[in-house]
Order: sequence, then structure tokens, then C-alpha cells
Amino acid sequence: MARKIVVERLDDIDGTPIKNGKGETIAFSVNGVDYETDLKTKNAKEFHSTLNYYIEHATRVGGRKRRSTAAVAPSNGRKRAKDIREWATAQGYEVSSRGRIPAQLEDAYNAAH
Repeated sequence: MARKIVVERLDDIDGTPIKNGKGETIAFSVNGVDYETDLKTKNAKEFHSTLNYYIEHATRVGGRKRRSTAAVAPSNGRKRAKDIREWATAQGYEVSSRGRIPAQLEDAYNAAH
């Protein structure tokens, strides 16, 4: 018996599928609670626009800017990690098959490519 499992990302606002990387996962925090939401491009722009209004009127109290996840869809991130691991192994680096890739290793990969 054959089985095919399909994982589909849905927009958390309207419930429609996010296809071909036309959306993003947005991480944010409010009152010390962390959240993530998956939104299609249209809804993500609206989210950022609304949030920017409040950010313009707020005072930054610390922390660093995080890299945007908009440019890399989750499946692309996994593929990139696989590519880095394969490259690192071929270059003689020791790297685990799972878990976070050390920043130095990712920097070396970026420098080589």
C-alpha cells in the first residue's frame, strides 16, 4: 500500500494555503509571550504595516534585530542546512547530522559560496 503525506502551510488569518513561498512565518513577542504566525504575502504586509505604526511610537529597550525569515521558506532552510552539512563534511569539518549548525561553520560555507 502506498501512502503520500502532504504538509501544507495555511494562512493563519484566512485559512487559505500558502503556495510557492508566497508568504512568511512571522515571529513576534507581546508582554513577554512569544508568538509565530504564518501569513500570505498580502496579510504579512498588512501585519508589518500595522506593527510599524506602533514601533514608530515605541522606545526600543534592547535586543538585536533578528534576521528576517521572509526570504527563506522553511523547506529552503532545511535544504540549506543539508547543503552546509554536505559541504562541511567534504571539507573535513566535523558536523552533527542534526541540530543547529555552528555559526562559524555557516560563515565558512557562506565565504566559500
